[in-house]
Amino acid sequence: MHSHTIAILSLTLGAPVLVCGQAWLPEGGQGYVSLSYLGMFTSDHLLSSGEQQNRGPTRLSIVTAGVLYGITDRLAVSADVPFIASKFTLTPGLLPNAHDHEAKIDNGAYHGTFQDFHAAVKYNAVRGATMFTPFFELTLPTHHYETFGHSAPGKYLREYRVGANVGRLLNPILPRGYFDLRYSYSFAQKLAGMNLDRNNVDLEVGYFLTPSVAVRAIGAVQKTVGGVEAPVSPDSPFFPDHDRLERGHYSRIGGGVTFSLPRNMDLYVLLVSTLSGKNVQAFTALGIGVSWKFRTRKPR
Repeated sequence: MHSHTIAILSLTLGAPVLVCGQAWLPEGGQGYVSLSYLGMFTSDHLLSSGEQQNRGPTRLSIVTAGVLYGITDRLAVSADVPFIASKFTLTPGLLPNAHDHEAKIDNGAYHGTFQDFHAAVKYNAVRGATMFTPFFELTLPTHHYETFGHSAPGKYLREYRVGANVGRLLNPILPRGYFDLRYSYSFAQKLAGMNLDRNNVDLEVGYFLTPSVAVRAIGAVQKTVGGVEAPVSPDSPFFPDHDRLERGHYSRIGGGVTFSLPRNMDLYVLLVSTLSGKNVQAFTALGIGVSWKFRTRKPR
């Protein structure tokens, strides 16, 4: 499984989710701890032409623990790490190809491991009707894990990401609505001399049905600068690392509901699916998570 997929989903499920999007930061001394579960299913790999290639179902179960803390009213830090259990099963009747033959991890059994540690620093530069929050994030593999195979947990690449969130409440037109727009550029570790940097745009639009129930719709687009196009021939020198080198483009859409519960708890549910893509896996993901708000000092 591609680590980029997990990274993008962690933006909406892995890290603690504020009800109004990530342009809004917690107050100084306030924080959130979260635990989420994400179930993912895919059977189609989208080639460079956009054509779907079905080799068999890949299933992933991902449990992520995260924390977000406001150092001041403008400055916050966050961190999260996922544990991934994944398996691939070749569709009966299909002849194994070179990838299926050589991937030791694709034996039809679940394999569990921690993936990549994510951390971020966010600064709320503009506060008012419109919120503007630049950020810096890093991704570091927690250990050496398998990277070759349909059910591989990630790409084992370091990444540094810069970007910003812009958010705004939609009053007076839609007093209970808001939007949060995020752009990021990822500086990925080079592999085989290739530039694997990425541009990502994510949009969240939400609406409060009641003070304690909010619905949200999300969309995501990714464009990768360099890399190889799928399929990669087994004779290519890039074949052993083609899962890590693929030039992934995609567009995805989803939606969810957040419930504010007693005792400073929030419960959120989210469904995400792939609309289109090239050199990526098309997937459907259902997630559920809970976050708990805490304070280390009294609010001003």
